[in-house]
Amino acid sequence: MAVTTSDDLLQLVNAAMIGATDAQGRVYKPGDWPSQESQYPLWKLRLVHEFRTSLGRGGAIEFITVATIRMVGEVSAPAKVGDAGAADAEVALWRLKRQAEVAVINSYPLTARIQNIPTISAQLDYSSDAATHLAGVRIDLQLEFYEGPESFAPVVSDDLEQVTIANTNLPPTGLSVDLPT
Repeated sequence: MAVTTSDDLLQLVNAAMIGATDAQGRVYKPGDWPSQESQYPLWKLRLVHEFRTSLGRGGAIEFITVATIRMVGEVSAPAKVGDAGAADAEVALWRLKRQAEVAVINSYPLTARIQNIPTISAQLDYSSDAATHLAGVRIDLQLEFYEGPESFAPVVSDDLEQVTIANTNLPPTGLSVDLPT
C-alpha cells in the first residue's frame, strides 16, 4: 500500500472537487489569492493543520495523523428588488456546500487512503457590495490516516563498503571482505 501524506490527501480532495460542483474546474490550491466577480462560483483549497498522535512508546514509530483541509467556496448573485439577490446567493452557497461535501465523502480514491473523517465544520458568511451579493463558506475537513515506519523511510545511511572481523584471542587472526560498490 502506498504511503499517505497530508499533501496526497489535499491532491485527492482537489481531484474530487473538480467538475463535481457548480464551480466546475474553478478549484484552486493553495487558493490564497483574491478572486474576481467573473470567476464565481469557485473553491480555494489549502492544508491548514496537521496533528500526529503516537500509537505507543515501544517498537516501531506509528502515528494517527489528522490533516485539516480548508475549503473556501465563494458565490455571487446580482442585487434584486426585495433582497431577492441575497436569497439567490444564499441558495447558491448552500447548494455549493452540499455538492462539495458529497463529492469529498463519495470520493473512493480519497476514502481508500484514510481511516476516518472525524469532523467537518462549516461557517457561512454573506455580504452586499453595491450591485452584487457575495456569499462564502469555509469548510474545515479533518481527514484521519495512519503513518507507520514506512512513512519515514528510507533511513539515510552511508553505503557499506568493507567488513572487518578481528579476533582478539592469540594468535591474532582476522578476516577482511571488500564489498562491491
